[in-house]
Amino acid sequence: MDKYLTPEQLANRWSCSSNTVRNLISSGKLDAFRVGRKLLKIPTEAIKEYEDA
Repeated sequence: MDKYLTPEQLANRWSCSSNTVRNLISSGKLDAFRVGRKLLKIPTEAIKEYEDA
């Protein structure tokens, strides 16, 4: 697995929409950071942490 995933890649993995992933990020339930103005990256550590919760 890559060290970071985009919301689209994570949505594909979880079989949901990228908007669902973005909503989790906006609500603070899933950690992510911006690269530039638009690109969001989600660390795999944050994904594992959310999946284990």
